[in-house]
Amino acid sequence: MKQPIQILSLGLLLCLSACTGSSEEPTRALLAASINNPSSGTYQVRFFQSTTLQPGSTDTPRLVGSWNLDAPIITLLYRRSLGAGNDQLWVLTPSRLRRYSTNNLTIDDVGTPQLDGFDEALNVDCSQGYLRPGQSNILLVCPPAPTTPPRPIEEYRAWIIPFTATALPTPINFLDANLVRLSTPARFTLGPNDQLLYLTPSQFGQYDFLNPYIERPLSLSTSSPTDLIFVNGQALGLFDDNDSTSTDTTLASWNLSATGAVGLSRDSNIAARLFARGAPPVFVLGTGLARYEGSFQLPRETESGLLRTRRYSTASVGVDQFLYLADLDTPTLLVIDLTVNIASALTTTGVRSSALGSFPEGITSLAFIPVE
Repeated sequence: MKQPIQILSLGLLLCLSACTGSSEEPTRALLAASINNPSSGTYQVRFFQSTTLQPGSTDTPRLVGSWNLDAPIITLLYRRSLGAGNDQLWVLTPSRLRRYSTNNLTIDDVGTPQLDGFDEALNVDCSQGYLRPGQSNILLVCPPAPTTPPRPIEEYRAWIIPFTATALPTPINFLDANLVRLSTPARFTLGPNDQLLYLTPSQFGQYDFLNPYIERPLSLSTSSPTDLIFVNGQALGLFDDNDSTSTDTTLASWNLSATGAVGLSRDSNIAARLFARGAPPVFVLGTGLARYEGSFQLPRETESGLLRTRRYSTASVGVDQFLYLADLDTPTLLVIDLTVNIASALTTTGVRSSALGSFPEGITSLAFIPVE
């Protein structure tokens, strides 16, 4: 049974961000947006000064510079080095994975792309691919194209790649007895100690390739997992009900305990298929937008109907406490000030919309990059 929507305050978020709002020195950062224009064969990573995109700013969005690539950009992943080493921007195309150094990026100049010792051909079609960060590794997954019935798990390709790698390691063996039994479609991410987490219509599990897997059963045979993340000690997954005539979201949460039950949260007001990167806080998006904290919290329809019906392709939560959202149908960026309560006080002062390109360009991924 679908649960009624609960409109709750974001007071906890206000507490978390009380020292990070607009009253303090703005975060010096760039927002990287991957832009594809297949009709012209133009594929770029465009870098914008983040403060010029935010609500409250009267500046025109400032394009600091662009990097041209030779293939469509599937996704970006930024990793800030916590010790010695380079800050990294990983860029996935349908056939290659590249790692660039971002150490020399500034608020005024992005220069030309500088490869950071990793530029690998995948030898597989990764046009449906995605990247997920771990503690010491990055997970690359290249699923097969969606089909009915779904392709078996043996046709998935994935790698757990050290952040310092200079070549692709041996791929994950999906013929492993602990993995070949997985139903499909499947989604993957990295959990504690970079263990592999997996989500299928019938299984929510954790596997470290050495010990027996830990798994909880699911009964969602008519649904497909669309995203999976690990945050605040919990694995969170989203499902599509595969009904094009309805708007519905199912979120599965699990604390990775062998005896813990999987929680299922449902809402019929949005069709959320993706998590915003950079969580917490946790935002879900697709057709509509919501914050998740034990329940779905949506902007009120009377104040923000556009947010409830708009389609989004990707999003990133910056350390500056702004949510950056890319429109699916146009090269438009929506920025929301998270120090404003999106459940009950969303106003024009808390939201700003900007064009990052022109039709028929599309934004495929966003990465928030703090710079010195």
